[in-house]
Amino acid sequence: MIGVNFFGNFDLASLSIWLFWGFFAYLIYYLQTENMREGYPLETEDGLPAANQGPFPVPAPKTVVLPHGKGEVVLPSAANEAAHRRTDLALARTATSDGFPHAPTGNPMADGVGPASWVPRRDEPELDAHGHVKILPMSQAKGFTVSAGRDPRGLPVQAGDKEVVGRVTDMWVDVPEQVVRYLEVTLNSGSRRLVPMPLASIWADRVRINALTSDLFEAIPATNSLTCVTKLE
Repeated sequence: MIGVNFFGNFDLASLSIWLFWGFFAYLIYYLQTENMREGYPLETEDGLPAANQGPFPVPAPKTVVLPHGKGEVVLPSAANEAAHRRTDLALARTATSDGFPHAPTGNPMADGVGPASWVPRRDEPELDAHGHVKILPMSQAKGFTVSAGRDPRGLPVQAGDKEVVGRVTDMWVDVPEQVVRYLEVTLNSGSRRLVPMPLASIWADRVRINALTSDLFEAIPATNSLTCVTKLE
């Protein structure tokens, strides 16, 4: 009877499933657009706007407050993207269409492309959740010791051309992760350089770095501080 059954013949099960699908579709839309706050709008390899920007629009700008008093960042932001874009790359197209790799036109180790590529990040140390510097030399990190494997400190460093370029004088550790990130190498000239740990092969009597020849070690960018390495460095 009218007025007795509020829903009448309305299918509550059907309403529930459609509400679920509507929520799920909105969730996909929300997550995809939030994922587009950095690196969008899309560009070609030459820095021009890409013809296909995808089915989802770029979200409205949102201000993100950085922790530990590091300021604010607006995302997405054309100014922020421009600050992290390098326009002086010594690269040339290998094909007329997009998607093909570019070929270095100069010295890849000096031009910052290919094996020596880098991103213009902030010139400040990376911090942990408590605001402390993450990566420190083991000589400055209290409570850290080598508990397994060989301690490479004091061993000579042999380059890919079998020449000895210096000695390992310290290890730089990621304090919260408790893992070695860099080996500090004092070169024969007396200058210091950091070598990423994955490039090093520790032997009983030496440390081998096959990725570089001996003439390239002096050209490795040096750190400005003896106790920390910045995200840019």
